[in-house]
Amino acid sequence: MIDRARRMKPVVPPRMLHDIFTPEENRRLFHILRTNGPWRLIAAIYFKSVEELLAISSPGAGGTRPRSLSDMLNPSFRGFFGNHGLPYEEEAHEIFYSRKLVDLVKSMHGARYGTPYLFQFNIQGPCHGYDPGHFDGRSWRGLDPTNMPAWLGAVMAKSGLFDAWEVKAGQVISYYYPSDVDGGFTYWPDGPEAAPQRMAAPFWNSGLLTDNQHMYHRGEACGPRDRRDTPDGMTLDSVLEADGEQGWRVVDGDRLIARYQPSDMRILFHYSAHVFTDMDELKLFYDHKDDLTIERAFDMLIADLKRRGVGFAMPGDPMTDRAFIATLTETYAMSPSHYPAEAPLDVRPAIAA
Repeated sequence: MIDRARRMKPVVPPRMLHDIFTPEENRRLFHILRTNGPWRLIAAIYFKSVEELLAISSPGAGGTRPRSLSDMLNPSFRGFFGNHGLPYEEEAHEIFYSRKLVDLVKSMHGARYGTPYLFQFNIQGPCHGYDPGHFDGRSWRGLDPTNMPAWLGAVMAKSGLFDAWEVKAGQVISYYYPSDVDGGFTYWPDGPEAAPQRMAAPFWNSGLLTDNQHMYHRGEACGPRDRRDTPDGMTLDSVLEADGEQGWRVVDGDRLIARYQPSDMRILFHYSAHVFTDMDELKLFYDHKDDLTIERAFDMLIADLKRRGVGFAMPGDPMTDRAFIATLTETYAMSPSHYPAEAPLDVRPAIAA
């Protein structure tokens, strides 16, 4: 684990940024948030089982091991300004193709070429800090978060088997949280076994130029402390939508689940770009002459399990076999071990039998 953990360090230390977007850019982005919803839960977008989610996080981290995705729900919602290198929202078109943003990511790697890849946002209501730390979905030639499940990408990254195919990338993240009641951002720039650093709230239009695909990080507990329990009645079908001029509400079909004030919410804008050191590296990516496939990835993982002497039943469908996913998660388990005193890891309450 130590050798793999050492590779979970950003290419350069994160750099603080302020006034990331102009007032007009912020106006456009927030207008999309309030008019183009509703927005789905992050868990509902990416995961089909608790085993898949634990592959991103850590088995049993933060207290009782959950039995289902429903045990891990919190009011964290996501939408996309753009993805696959294409803007999804007309108002975000020029922002997605911002020269400023792509040049920031190029500067991290000393890269000559770059292209926007992903521009997404999170809107989070009051919640506990159960996330033990995670890293963002990584891209390899042929495989990336657009054509593979998130859990498989996390296992591949932690295994260290696929580094030769990795595509250089970086992120510009911008946080919006006007409260000083917790709500910060913890990150582990020296690896998951080292002491973390944190960005404390309040913040507005400030964040980091960072390599979150190689760095464990987490959003800390946020919102009014007496409202952090998961709202009663929330399910994987619950969505977030604007409520009046400034508020937000969570609904599930025709049921109202929760209402929030603007000051309750923590919002994140997350921009990511792919970058290339030179033309040879760029052409290797776009010419698809040395791409990974899902089948090859599973073959490599299965061969590594056998080399390690890990016992497992050969899966009929490795993409959905929950026991096999759990075996991979346990084999390549990795998680931060230190947390800031100001932002401890919350412990999930015991689950009733």
